Amino acid sequence: MKKKVTIIVLLLVLLLFFERFYFFVLKQIYPLKFSESISKYSSEIGVDPYLICAIIKSESNFNQYAVSRKGAVGLMQLSPSTAKWVAQKLKVQYSDENLYDPDYNIKLGSWYIKYLINYYNGDIKLAVAAYNAGLTNVDKWLSNIKRYTIEVTEIPFKETNHFVRRVFKSYEMYKKLYPKAFKHTDY
Repeated sequence: MKKKVTIIVLLLVLLLFFERFYFFVLKQIYPLKFSESISKYSSEIGVDPYLICAIIKSESNFNQYAVSRKGAVGLMQLSPSTAKWVAQKLKVQYSDENLYDPDYNIKLGSWYIKYLINYYNGDIKLAVAAYNAGLTNVDKWLSNIKRYTIEVTEIPFKETNHFVRRVFKSYEMYKKLYPKAFKHTDY
């Protein structure tokens, strides 16, 4: 009997170790950085902080100095023209250099994704697709299929299709790995 109990206890300890190791590894793959800025602007703007985390993970993997082949800059990979437009809407000064500042980039990117969510009447999938492919493309896809929504499988740009899938996978992972990271998450 003692031997069975010892084996069960040992198995439980091993299981606990592997579970903690599993979450440790996942947190290396899905890091959470700049959480104060994410929390501040998601709350101010009214957008889900886990969505902001997922976009940052998918766009730059939390590298504030990331620059895409197309010239998108910073954590949330904002194109200078979009960032300049958002800065005007927010009535904040714009400069290309500020796009590397995590606080500034998260503020502009959070406002922009919220704008897209509102533009698409709360359809986060369309907003995320437009974040990647642009409003014009998403509007064109919708007019071609004569509906107000689109399934991920119907997104004709392969890059955008993968981007939307990555964002939503990351979104679920961030909610699972960091359930208490943000106070307000009911957006």
